[in-house]
Amino acid sequence: MSRVGMGSRIGLGSAGFVCGAAVLWAATGCGTISQDFGAFTEDFMPPTPTEAARWMIDPHDPDDRRRGTLLISNSPFGGGEPYLEIYRDMALHERDPLAKAVALAALGRHGVPNDAIIIAVSLDHENPQVKWAAAQALQRIHNVAVVGDLLDVLRRDEEQTDTRIAAAVAVGQYAQDRVFQGLVGALDDRELALNLAAVASLQTLTGEDFRLDARAWLAWYNNTREPFAGQQEYLYPTYQRDETWLERLAFWSSTTFEQPAPPAGLRPAGERRTYEDDEMKPDESGG
Repeated sequence: MSRVGMGSRIGLGSAGFVCGAAVLWAATGCGTISQDFGAFTEDFMPPTPTEAARWMIDPHDPDDRRRGTLLISNSPFGGGEPYLEIYRDMALHERDPLAKAVALAALGRHGVPNDAIIIAVSLDHENPQVKWAAAQALQRIHNVAVVGDLLDVLRRDEEQTDTRIAAAVAVGQYAQDRVFQGLVGALDDRELALNLAAVASLQTLTGEDFRLDARAWLAWYNNTREPFAGQQEYLYPTYQRDETWLERLAFWSSTTFEQPAPPAGLRPAGERRTYEDDEMKPDESGG
């Protein structure tokens, strides 16, 4: 419905709305309505950066730790060194799986190459969500030390398909013989989604395209002196979605989504890990 049409309907029904509101006021009282409205608006008021930071380190509530870490890591200042230390500590020691998964995602987003080693520890975690988060985080950080760990995940038939797919995507940044062989091996897996992820990584590594034909890939590889000469730029994937109704309602704040980019360790020297310097810092928010 257009805004004009919506406004017309609201105008025609305004008298009925006022009457209904008056009856409701008389029945419930001013205090009750004020309390209900306060509770309603609280749901739409985001916490201050200071509140979110306190949630991150709440020792008693894993839900608060998860929410606080999610909010801080998605903020313009979420790559600050104090927060990175918290992400690292949570990635290693957090006991709640959901909070740990959020911390791994945060470390993947803002971490440096050495953080890949911390993240890779969780590839053997007992919780599937944690393992998936770790594999996805390693798509964003380049460190050859974790290639073997990712290939182990890729080869595990008992592993969740989503985690194996994330590992197949992550190894697409490493031009190594063992990576090529591991990806070709994944072409024979019964999960089509994993096959397609392996093909995409093979295309990135070689610049060639033999689709799902493992024999063709191996024949080409065995007859090529420099199989990675045509390597394409690796960009980690990002999640895209439609704007929510609340984001559309908040016309004063434009919604932007992250774009695919090279992982840490492969980015041009001097490129910022977070947003511009003039963005809001935690102590400038009034919280």
